[in-house]
Amino acid sequence: MQRHYTFLMLLSILIVAGSAYGVFIIFKVASLPVQVNIVDAQTAVIEPIKGIPLPAGIQPGDRMQLAAQPSTTRDVIGINTLSAYLAASLPLGHTYDFVIQRDDAQVTVPVTSVNLGQASGIPVVQWIYSLQALVFAGLALLIVWRGHNRAAAGMALWTIGNMAGGAAVFPLDGLAGVAIVATANFGYVLARVGFYVMADAIAKPILSPNMRRFYLFAFVLILATGSVLFSLGGPFLYAFTGWAGGLLPRAGLLWSAGYLVPVILLFSAYQYASVAQRLRLRWMLWSGGIFLLGVVASNTPILTVQFSVGFTDVCQLIGVTGFLYAVLRHRVVDVSVLLDRTLVYGGITALVVGILAAINSLVQHVALGTSASLLLQVAVPLSLGIVLTRVRTYMDRIVERVFFRKKYLADRALRRFARLCSRFERADELMMTAIADIRQYLGARGVAIYERRAEEYVCVRQQGEVVYPRHVQIDDTAFVAARADQTDIDLAEFHSALGTDGYVFPMAAHGELQDVLVCASRPGERYPVDERLLLAHVAQQMGMALYALRMQAKAKLVEALAQAPLTSLPEVQTQARTLLNAAATG
Repeated sequence: MQRHYTFLMLLSILIVAGSAYGVFIIFKVASLPVQVNIVDAQTAVIEPIKGIPLPAGIQPGDRMQLAAQPSTTRDVIGINTLSAYLAASLPLGHTYDFVIQRDDAQVTVPVTSVNLGQASGIPVVQWIYSLQALVFAGLALLIVWRGHNRAAAGMALWTIGNMAGGAAVFPLDGLAGVAIVATANFGYVLARVGFYVMADAIAKPILSPNMRRFYLFAFVLILATGSVLFSLGGPFLYAFTGWAGGLLPRAGLLWSAGYLVPVILLFSAYQYASVAQRLRLRWMLWSGGIFLLGVVASNTPILTVQFSVGFTDVCQLIGVTGFLYAVLRHRVVDVSVLLDRTLVYGGITALVVGILAAINSLVQHVALGTSASLLLQVAVPLSLGIVLTRVRTYMDRIVERVFFRKKYLADRALRRFARLCSRFERADELMMTAIADIRQYLGARGVAIYERRAEEYVCVRQQGEVVYPRHVQIDDTAFVAARADQTDIDLAEFHSALGTDGYVFPMAAHGELQDVLVCASRPGERYPVDERLLLAHVAQQMGMALYALRMQAKAKLVEALAQAPLTSLPEVQTQARTLLNAAATG
């Protein structure tokens, strides 16, 4: 797929800048010092915020008629109602006149905006939100640069939309503040669209077209209704008319249902999925369900500010972290990158070097001082380096055998098989063992070995759910590329009779390519670089072993021809023809 790197660079800059601004502004958010709960389309009730004193003249439970408020006050009440997720901010220190309904009379009380960080528990939530923003940014950058299919495009739109909504926070009040809230909500509209695209792409191979059309109709209907009533139309309708029906919790539930439809879609796909597909969908369902709980809490501010904000951010942090794990570990979407051992070992090396530098600095400044001899100042860091090198070796072993145990066992088993290839005395046993080990340890859906015979390649062994053709033309593009490059070939890049899924590994010996190994990918994921290198090594050793076995067979044939009596010559010729037909390279 052609990539427009200039666009990707600009998009990446926007992602990083938006994430940084979102983290910065979240610690600067100012709001009213009271929680204003809209109880019906015309009335709101004032409740205290724990940790922030009530303004003079305000009592818990005071009621307000929204239509009686000055226009600026009415607008900031709407902004306050929609900012339970810290998604809006007022200018710090601005004062607004609240018209309170008290004993059949109206009392005007000035209320000044304060830093919301003064509320109990909010600083912790701000840090949780910051961590969530960083995870979102990392996931967005990963998918933007390494995503390859429609599901990845949907997830990219979901992450970027959420980041745009979280970053659209500016200290404004009045109609401008309402417009900022609506702009942030438009980012959340895009996020819902992206989430649905991702879920639909994952469910496409599993569900019928009619069922997918039903879910699409339900999603469009609910999203359009929720957007017009709550996220986009609600704030402006309230600002111009004073009617707050679109800001009520039930409207927020309708807006939250935009995520409910794709979650149900994933659940429906789970019911009909295969065992391998269910393993991946399970993470999507758990993460999507937890994320949905956070969305519901943020859009229905019927609880205290502290609980709503805290519950929202914790749920969404867990949800997005689950999605990140699903992408990296189970590769639910097609992302051609994997956190492999090289990255982990690099981190361990950096950690050990950092510890060495810290200990060395501590020893020099505390223990040695400035009067120590030059020999001692050199010997101490050298000793520390030797000790910590041993520590790093032990840490590498722990990482290899614990955190990458399955990969470690597969690597060890296939490398052991590669060492034993030259000891096999029968070609059929060698090929059967290779196919069985690759299927067992790497989980390939199909493995086949092709042998060149005259003017075609013939499948001599295959196993798995993927069925390969028995005969393939000698100039099939995948085989031509294997002969030309002598390296692994990605079938997705060629129009081959072998299909578009998996890789071809040449089994060359002494510059001669007589056999090839074909491996289908695991369900929903590609082989990472280290596994392809391992398969290439196995294929190379098999090629050398098969070449040696054929040379031994030819040597025995020559010896039989030299020693056979004249009466046995026809029998020896028959054996020769059989051998040549089985091993001819054309």
